[in-house]
Amino acid sequence: MDMFLSMRIFTQIVELGSFTKAASALQLHRPVATKAVQHLEQTLGVRLLHRTTRRITLTAEGEEFYQRCAEILLQVSDTVGRFSQKSTRPRGKLRLELPVTIAKTIIIPALPAFQRQYPEIELIISARDQQVDIVGEGIDCAVRIGGQGSPGFVARKIAEVPMVTCASPEYLDQRGTPKTIDDLHNHLAVNFFFGPERKVMDWRFFVDGEEQAVKVRSGILANDSEAFLASGLAGFGILQGVQTALQPYLDSGRLVKVLPDIPSVPKPLSIVYPARRHLPSKVKVFIDWLTYVLTQAGIAPS
Repeated sequence: MDMFLSMRIFTQIVELGSFTKAASALQLHRPVATKAVQHLEQTLGVRLLHRTTRRITLTAEGEEFYQRCAEILLQVSDTVGRFSQKSTRPRGKLRLELPVTIAKTIIIPALPAFQRQYPEIELIISARDQQVDIVGEGIDCAVRIGGQGSPGFVARKIAEVPMVTCASPEYLDQRGTPKTIDDLHNHLAVNFFFGPERKVMDWRFFVDGEEQAVKVRSGILANDSEAFLASGLAGFGILQGVQTALQPYLDSGRLVKVLPDIPSVPKPLSIVYPARRHLPSKVKVFIDWLTYVLTQAGIAPS
């Protein structure tokens, strides 16, 4: 078996944690993946992986070999990409991870124009509110609200998302309408949380020209944007969320702005992708296109 292909298969197995997932990502049959690892182990004379029915782990030699393979494959990809982009249009599968609210209200409605401009790019979209392992799931780039970068990844801020604080008329009739930031301590919130540790997204306001963080006691917690909205509409508490997603409900009167004279602080919107010296053309054109779309939607670029 070709050594270069075997190295590609091996790195995919390590990064995805599965022979089956690696074969699927490379559009190969699973036995090919098995044979690739066997070929490498026989050629090198060492065991690279410990395999059980539940998990795959690297041996010490496998860890070192994986690091070398990843570096070599990245160099090859960078070299091919650097020269091929000069003569060809962006093409191939572009796997995106998008936050649900931004995906539904802004990105997906505009994507037909992107597809017309780049017909040789095949879009694969995962719209979800919880962050995932980008490398493990084969994501090319992720759009994230308020997220920070992590080692090995680039977080490129491209815009700031307007936020709005609001509540249902029914909640305000029952609990009263807050007039000041301090009044929020006597109210309940629909709070959004991330991850198994249930980290709550903070509320921030501009007060006298400075940012002020506020914690409001939860009436309910949600980690899904649709459940978050439904909880606000049901009157569980005040919510601070993405304005583009909540604006239709403000226009219809199902939600009412709270503290309209105290603006909420916008949250950064970033594109996150694995760090590399050369950015694939399909990712670059998507970033440029999305920046334009967000500008047209009135979300100021950074």
